[in-house]
Amino acid sequence: MRPGPRSLLLPTPLSLSLRALLLLCLAPRCQAVQAENVTVLEGGTAQISCRLQNYDGSIVVIQNPRRQTLFFNGTRALKDDRFQMVLFTPRLVRITLTNVSVSDEGGYFCQLYTDDTHHQVATLSVSVPPDTPTVEVKQEAVEGGEVELTCLSPRSKPPATLRWIRDRREIPGVVSQQENGKTVSVSSTIRLPVERKDNGAAVSCEASHPALGGQKRVRHYRLDVHFAPTVRIIPPPGILREGDSLSLTCSITGNPLPRDVQWTRINDTLPERAEISGPTLQVSRLSQSHNGTYLCQAQNNYGRAADHYTLLVYENVSVTTMVLPTSHHTTSHPTILLLTHSYAPDPRGNVHPSLTLNTLLLSISPSFPSFMVTITRLLSDSPPLFSVLFLSPSLTCVLPLSALTFP
Repeated sequence: MRPGPRSLLLPTPLSLSLRALLLLCLAPRCQAVQAENVTVLEGGTAQISCRLQNYDGSIVVIQNPRRQTLFFNGTRALKDDRFQMVLFTPRLVRITLTNVSVSDEGGYFCQLYTDDTHHQVATLSVSVPPDTPTVEVKQEAVEGGEVELTCLSPRSKPPATLRWIRDRREIPGVVSQQENGKTVSVSSTIRLPVERKDNGAAVSCEASHPALGGQKRVRHYRLDVHFAPTVRIIPPPGILREGDSLSLTCSITGNPLPRDVQWTRINDTLPERAEISGPTLQVSRLSQSHNGTYLCQAQNNYGRAADHYTLLVYENVSVTTMVLPTSHHTTSHPTILLLTHSYAPDPRGNVHPSLTLNTLLLSISPSFPSFMVTITRLLSDSPPLFSVLFLSPSLTCVLPLSALTFP
């Protein structure tokens, strides 16, 4: 059936361009009004346009979603300075709305008064991008337990999409949404098992939204895992002799890090010359009265730890060696080798054959028999000792090689 001459010809939906057109009649000079839908970010500026066709000077009225008249033929009717008339021509009427909020959403009416009143609606949609999300911890993370983390985006429209990321991998979370008027609150919760090695590990929550244009709002969070302390005493190098100074440092880990470090000597008091500075214990001018086991202790709310160091101070030893040649030595004057040498033996007082460095076979003079010299070092920081073995007659003594003198 063909439409009659007064029938309305409605256009097909223009969903992609968000336009709607209303034809008031089919005559060549009939008037028409066209309203354009608008989407704008919250806080931005919206342009609401009414396009006119064959305008003959009829009255044009623009109303807000509450049907309050904003403008009457270009004249302001509502005292809201956010609305401004920026253009009024026979083909286009345009107003702007600044500092848009979600309460401004809705249909804005473009009304054209002819013999009959006709209108078209421009729908204003406000998009609310999310702020950077926050991360909330339900309870503190303790070594060997689990930590529950919640990423929260309190306000967006349409709802933001939240993702948890750790080591470039997504961690599935439990998502929930709650409407707050025209905006939506979104949260995502994960549970992670934690050990002390996870302390300081980074996790991230990403919020994506159509209004962000492919960008993301990211909140970084570092795990705070609580665990009991560990204690290790760093000993001094080498052996300690009388008169030396002792310095012991207590290396401590833990979360939270223990603030107080306690130094004691087992079954005794600390020496009078002991000085404690933070994790370091120092004792000057050591003597054998300072020998003993020193203990370093530390604790936090999750446990206690200790380490010990046994101090053994060695006295300096003086060795005097005299070598007398036997009666068959052919020399007019007996040779006497006399040496006094101070050295520190190892903890057991032994010279270790495994530390022998060199062996020399020397013949000093016709008046002395050949003898063998063995160079031996007790420890890396002690002076070398020399074992002299006379081959004929057999006689052994200990003295530095540099001290050998002959007539």
